[in-house]
Amino acid sequence: MATKPSNPVTAPVELEAISARIAGLQVATAVQTGVATKFWLELVAYPPGSARSLWLFVGGQWRHLDNPSPSIESSVQSAFCNCPDKLEVAVWYQNDVIVGLVVRSK
Repeated sequence: MATKPSNPVTAPVELEAISARIAGLQVATAVQTGVATKFWLELVAYPPGSARSLWLFVGGQWRHLDNPSPSIESSVQSAFCNCPDKLEVAVWYQNDVIVGLVVRSK
């Protein structure tokens, strides 16, 4: 399982190799839901060639959405920074991968 990196990179946790991440997606797992309580947006992916990700803390763990669109980034940032008392980010995820999200009123 991913852990907090000993040498910080651009993600809040150290990711498994891409081959292990793909294999994890191929295993049938139930989609879970929750409300995100924190967010972390990678502005530049590191190491080079890896996916830039949006991270949301939901269900007691960091979950990621690779290559988020500018509109998703803006909506999530607005929910956390501009209107945290009125908006929340609901997340659907499998393991540590976000498969859907919505910004909604509380």
